[in-house]
Amino acid sequence: MPSATSPSHPDIPPFPPPSTFSILPDIYLLIARLNILQRATTQTGSSQGESSSQSQQQQSQTQTSATQPPPHLQTGGPNLEIKDLPSQVYGIKQRIAKAKAAVEVLPDVERSVEDQEREIRELQRTAGLLRGRLVKLAGIAAESGDSVMKGVES
Repeated sequence: MPSATSPSHPDIPPFPPPSTFSILPDIYLLIARLNILQRATTQTGSSQGESSSQSQQQQSQTQTSATQPPPHLQTGGPNLEIKDLPSQVYGIKQRIAKAKAAVEVLPDVERSVEDQEREIRELQRTAGLLRGRLVKLAGIAAESGDSVMKGVES
């Protein structure tokens, strides 16, 4: 039995690993590290006007959130200023370029959707014809094959 990593045909390159296309988590972490987003969450909390007891409670929450970002923005990495963003994005751009190159190497990438749909219809028609032939052969075997099959089974 061939392994899952080896291609079934020597002319077909192996499919790239899933990690090649796993770029969204890195983008999310980069965006979460942006200092502007963390400042925006603390500013929206302090700009809302409420009663005095609620505003005092909110100010204490704002002070707490100013020292610690909300749980969905905690990345473990240092905050990132906008001026540092281009240098941090470079690695992600490289990964996207590698993913694009991996896709371009795959066979039949240049085929249009219409070509693929046409081939699917032809293959479905062929499969239907073959099923019909198998049903006919099964009927013939059931009618006359009992005596022939008894000799083969022993």
